[in-house]
Amino acid sequence: MRELQHIGDYLHQSGPLQERLAREREAQRLSQAIRARLPPQIQGHYLDARLVNGRLTLYVDSTAWLTRARFLAQEILNSLTSYHVKAVEFQVRLIESPGLAKGQSGPRLSAVAARHLLKAAEQQSDPQLKETLRRLASRGLAQKVRD
Repeated sequence: MRELQHIGDYLHQSGPLQERLAREREAQRLSQAIRARLPPQIQGHYLDARLVNGRLTLYVDSTAWLTRARFLAQEILNSLTSYHVKAVEFQVRLIESPGLAKGQSGPRLSAVAARHLLKAAEQQSDPQLKETLRRLASRGLAQKVRD
C-alpha cells in the first residue's frame, strides 16, 4: 500500500506548478509592498496589482480612488525600483457582491419603479427605447407576482 502524501508535496514536485507558485508568491510580495507604500486612506480601496513587462497595474475599487491614486503614480514608481517597475497605470475593478450566487440577479425592481418605467415608456418617441422600458418594467412586475 502506498503512503499518503500531502497535496503540497505533489504540487512542489511539478516544474510548471513550482514556477506558477513562485510567480504567485512574488505577486503577493509586490502587493504587500505597494499596500505598505500607499497612504492609509487609499489602502482600504486598493484591491490588487499586476506587474507585466515592467508595467505595474494597480486595481482600486472606484473611480474616485483611481483619481486620487494617480496623483501618487510617481511616488509609487520611485518606491518600487527593486521590482523593475517602469510605468504605473490604474484600473477600477468592481467588487462582486458576496451575497449573490452564480446566476442570481442583483437588487430587484420595486413595483413603484416598474410603474415609473411604464410611464416613461409612454412618453418615448423612439419605438426601441419604448419597448425596452416596457420589457424592463414587465420583468419588475413579474418578479412581484412570483414573490
